[in-house]
Amino acid sequence: MKFKKFKKIIFLFIRLSLSFGILFYLFRKTDYQKLRQIILQIVPYYYLLALICVGVFQALVAFRWQKICESWNFKSSYFYFLKSYLMGFSLNAVFPGIVAGDTLRAYHLIKVGLNIKQAIFSVFLDRILGLFGILLILSFSLPIMSDFLPISLKKFLIYITYSFIFVFILLIFLSKKALNFYFFRPLMPPWIFVPLFLGLVIQTLYVVHFIFLSFALKINIDYGYFFVVIPIVSFLNALPISISGLGIREGTLSYFLFLLNYPIEYGLSLGLLSYTLILISSLPGIVLYVFPRFRDYRQ
Repeated sequence: MKFKKFKKIIFLFIRLSLSFGILFYLFRKTDYQKLRQIILQIVPYYYLLALICVGVFQALVAFRWQKICESWNFKSSYFYFLKSYLMGFSLNAVFPGIVAGDTLRAYHLIKVGLNIKQAIFSVFLDRILGLFGILLILSFSLPIMSDFLPISLKKFLIYITYSFIFVFILLIFLSKKALNFYFFRPLMPPWIFVPLFLGLVIQTLYVVHFIFLSFALKINIDYGYFFVVIPIVSFLNALPISISGLGIREGTLSYFLFLLNYPIEYGLSLGLLSYTLILISSLPGIVLYVFPRFRDYRQ
C-alpha cells in the first residue's frame, strides 16, 4: 500500500517537473518585450470564436459518449452525459493527464447502473475514437501539407499514422469474432459509425479553434499546416505525462512554429492562450461541484 502511494507521488512529481520544466525553459528563451507586444495585440473577436469552438467540441464529445453507451441499450438523457463529461473535464484541467476526469466519468456510469467493465470501456473507447479522429486528419494532411517538417520526422509520422489506422480497423473486424459479442458491440457496425464520424468532426473543431487563436495573435501561415501541427499537439496533450498538456502543448507549438519561421514567443502565446480556454470551459464542471443541486442529472 505504501509502495503504491509512493509510486503515485513519484509519477506526480515527474509530471509536474515535465510541465513546469518545459515552461521554465521556454520562458528563459523568451523575449518578454516581444511576448508582451503579442499579447497586447490579441483580437478578442477571434478569441471568442475559439471559445465557441471549444464549447461545441465539449457538447459533441458528450454526444459521442452517449452513442457509445446506447449500443448496450443504456438509456439516459443527453444532459446526464454532458454534465458528467464537464465534471471530468474540469478535473483534467488541473490534474496530471486524463486519468482523474476519466475515472470520474466511469464512476458516474457505474453509479447509475452500468456494468463496471462497460463503464470503463465506454470512456476508454471514447478516447480511442478521439485518437482515431486525429489519425484520420493526419492521414490526409501529412502527405500534402508537411513539407515544413524534417524529412525523417515526416516519414516517421506517416508510418505511425497509417500503422495505427490499420490496427484500429483490424480490431473492429476482430471484435466481430469476439466471444463476448455484446460487450464489444460499440466497435461494430452500425453502432460504430456515428461515434467514428463524431471523432473526425470533434478533432477538426479542435484544429479550427487553434486557427481562430492564430488569427487572434495575427499569425499568418497556411491553414493547412494547422491540420498537421494541431493533431500532433492534441495527441501529446492526451498522454498522462503532464498537467492538462501544460508545457507539452507550448513546447510542441513553439517547435513547429519555429519551423515555420515564427519565434518562440508565438508558440508560447498560442499554447497559453489555448490553456486559458481550457480553464474557462472547465468552469461549468466546477459549478457542478460547488452547487450539488445541479448534479441531479440521472433522468
